[in-house]
Amino acid sequence: MDYKEKKFNIPELEGISQKSVEEHLGLYAGYVKNFNDISKLLPEYAKDSQSHAHALSELIRRRSFEFDGMRLHELYFEQFEIGATPQRSTSAFAKQVEAEYMKFEHLTGYLTAIAKMRGPGWAILYWDPVGKQFLAGFVGEQHQGHLATLPIILALDVWEHAFLLDYGAQGKGKYIDAFFKNLNWSVVERRFDNNK
Repeated sequence: MDYKEKKFNIPELEGISQKSVEEHLGLYAGYVKNFNDISKLLPEYAKDSQSHAHALSELIRRRSFEFDGMRLHELYFEQFEIGATPQRSTSAFAKQVEAEYMKFEHLTGYLTAIAKMRGPGWAILYWDPVGKQFLAGFVGEQHQGHLATLPIILALDVWEHAFLLDYGAQGKGKYIDAFFKNLNWSVVERRFDNNK
């Protein structure tokens, strides 16, 4: 089965140019295409997996990279749809944030600190339905360091491609500020509601 590229209703964003969004969406489309292409090769290589062991190992590694790139970008772009929406202080998400972090700003500050770590990757806010708590982390590239089985509540792309066009190589902090300014918090709240 081929995965299809999703389309997103992203309005003009403050501090993230339309050109940057278009380039970023093109990158996302590449992840979808590459995942599909690799998936089509695997059955042929698997017919003689011993002879193709090295090729198979690289394809399998690459396939998880492409798949995670596809899915994380779908979560990322969905957060901008419709436009910036403030988080509701009465939402279950906001109440859980307050219980764990005391103030909403503490959570966004924490995620910002994670996002500013060196190297390409993602700052991710997960919900642990067993521990009944948020867990945040840095996912190297997009396939190293995930907290297995935990639903993703918020995904912040901090690869250079997300900010280079608008802010240059040293502009990660300004981009992160723009990300939070443009976030549709109702999407994050809905993800939390669906997984608590």
